[in-house]
Amino acid sequence: MPYKDPNTAPCGMKQVSSRRSCSTPSRRWIMAALCLLLLTTATLPAWAEGRLPAWYETTTHLNMRSGPSVRSTSQFIMAPGTRVLVIGHPQDQWAEVVYGGDTLYCATRYLQYAAPYAVKKVAKHRYSRYSLWGFVRQLLLTCVVLYVLRWVVIWGLSVASTLVYKVYWVACIPFYFLNWLQRYAAKPWRWYFKVNAGRTDAENRRLRKQLAFAQIPFYILLTPLRWFNAVYYNLFIHCSLEFINYALEVVDPSHPKEGADDTLRWFLLLPWRILKYPLWHGTLTLVESGVWTLVDTLVPALTLYHGTDCMASESITQSRGRVGNNSRYTGIWNVGGGNYAGNGIYFAPDRSTALHYASGSLVVCRVTLGRVLDLGIAPRRIYSECGFPNALNVTRWGLDHDYVTGEWWREDAGWWEYCMYDWQNRYNYSWRIRPLYVLSLSDDMLQRTPGGMHHWLFRRMVIEDLWTWFVHLMNSKRTY
Repeated sequence: MPYKDPNTAPCGMKQVSSRRSCSTPSRRWIMAALCLLLLTTATLPAWAEGRLPAWYETTTHLNMRSGPSVRSTSQFIMAPGTRVLVIGHPQDQWAEVVYGGDTLYCATRYLQYAAPYAVKKVAKHRYSRYSLWGFVRQLLLTCVVLYVLRWVVIWGLSVASTLVYKVYWVACIPFYFLNWLQRYAAKPWRWYFKVNAGRTDAENRRLRKQLAFAQIPFYILLTPLRWFNAVYYNLFIHCSLEFINYALEVVDPSHPKEGADDTLRWFLLLPWRILKYPLWHGTLTLVESGVWTLVDTLVPALTLYHGTDCMASESITQSRGRVGNNSRYTGIWNVGGGNYAGNGIYFAPDRSTALHYASGSLVVCRVTLGRVLDLGIAPRRIYSECGFPNALNVTRWGLDHDYVTGEWWREDAGWWEYCMYDWQNRYNYSWRIRPLYVLSLSDDMLQRTPGGMHHWLFRRMVIEDLWTWFVHLMNSKRTY
């Protein structure tokens, strides 16, 4: 048989090489499409106009330019892997991006897709806040917040009044000493002449003249100390503690007409109470305290204590008519019983002495003593009346000789007392006695004065009292 090449195709068939060509028409088109796809992927990010904006990341150090051109200024170079927000591509080779709040341009081929940009959809409310219903909702919400805040503030002020007094009690120790120093340094001979014994009336008369002149140099030397004490007690203590009363009137009014126990009236009158108490009366308190600071520097005044009950202390310090209290006993000092050193209003330089007379409250006052009669060097018959009830002749003799206050050493108890002489209620409205604050002894905290304390400076009686005192001083003949 003839030899047949195994690679020879049978008769009638075309010989095909064992290595089949890969470049058939169908495969050539597929390869061309893949190459085109790869080329497009390498040069342009995979985006479509409808997919923007979207997040992209830089693939290299990339210039961020002010415009879509290489001639535009480069603002900065962005590090690889930095994410930017692409918002458009004005040209295929340039992308418009947002970064750091600025709109910049960079080369498209150095960006790769990172994530879609999620636009937060804001829920549309049926009612706008500017609509009537929106206004009502805001008003109701504000009322609820204010109502809750009211009780929080009331509780907070109650705690604050306790803490403030505790802090004040510690902080006032050096000022208590300075007040004591002012009192004793003004008359260093006080202890030596405290008892009227072994001297004739003529000797006492001569002593009163000599000691009156001896006080002049001490008055001059103690002027800085008087100013310092006046600033502390009038501006710092009185103003700060009085503003607690005003704040309480705003959040917890005392009078029904201003919103006490009436929620609706409380809300409606809240702006009025803010205007009335902290703004108006607070301003008057600041002005008044500034005036008294000047007065106390020129006319010696001391911080003294007056013991009484809670109702009396509230009546003394409260302003008549401010929160509906129109009693004729409101805002005045009333002479009590006893009067062992004359008819008048009694004060003690020591807290412990005032506590002996107190039955619930302690009124701390700045008292302008004026011309003081030392009962230890008074006429013998006047001194002998002290220690017995209703020593009216002591008051009469003191006022006839232009003495405003009597200073008495009570031998049986071992303490000093001051009696602000009062004859026919002359000094009930006196500007000489000005409360700083009231202490409740039952719980050892500041006692509230409804509506705040009276402004002792702004009343007609003050001007009348000053004018009467000046005229009487000019026209009278003093007898020692």
